[in-house]
Amino acid sequence: MKILAIDFGQRRMGFAIGDTSIKSAVPIDQINRKDLKLDIDHIKNIIYEYDINKIILGYPLNMDGTKSQITEKVENFSKLLRKKIPEIDIEFTDERLTSFEAEEILKPHKPTYKKRKGILDSISALIILKTFMEKNEKQ
Repeated sequence: MKILAIDFGQRRMGFAIGDTSIKSAVPIDQINRKDLKLDIDHIKNIIYEYDINKIILGYPLNMDGTKSQITEKVENFSKLLRKKIPEIDIEFTDERLTSFEAEEILKPHKPTYKKRKGILDSISALIILKTFMEKNEKQ
């Protein structure tokens, strides 16, 4: 199964793809968000290009497990995706600390935040995807 992971942000969105048959996952890109229609079109293009079967959306919770300010926006975005791309299954995966983990991975390679922010969200999407794949591999 081919999976698209999305790290949804108010300003940027990061993407990673994975293939469960070969147990691989890679970050692909991130976009600066301008318009919901363009966001959806970009996702549709990825689905077509990589023959995606499932979308995993990072689900932003507070450290105590309660919903964060952006949780409702992610939920609304998932409803819109389900409406615009009904043929693709969409699931949530807890994304607590993914941005922090992505920062820690990138710091040794890109010492300034300005250099890291260009790929930070796609690395976060990769972490979301790996978390999902590891969780489902154990089941």
